[in-house]
Amino acid sequence: MIPLYGFLEGDTLGLVVLADGRDTPAVLADRLQRAARVRVAPRSPVRVVYQGRVLDPGETVAAAGMQPLERFDVVAGGAASR
Repeated sequence: MIPLYGFLEGDTLGLVVLADGRDTPAVLADRLQRAARVRVAPRSPVRVVYQGRVLDPGETVAAAGMQPLERFDVVAGGAASR
């Protein structure tokens, strides 16, 4: 498992999300939104931003090069929006 810091647009807290190298952006977004749902209502569609770029929906955590304790953001909008 890879611990990552997830920040959800509209939330005031960053949360630790445990990821597997095979997880996709949709899995990360779902885990983060579930964990933050007491403060922020889940939204759809969303996109995952890592190191300033929107992750492709089919990309995995491993393919993106995500390392332990790095940050990702979940923001409103579809994957094609930039």
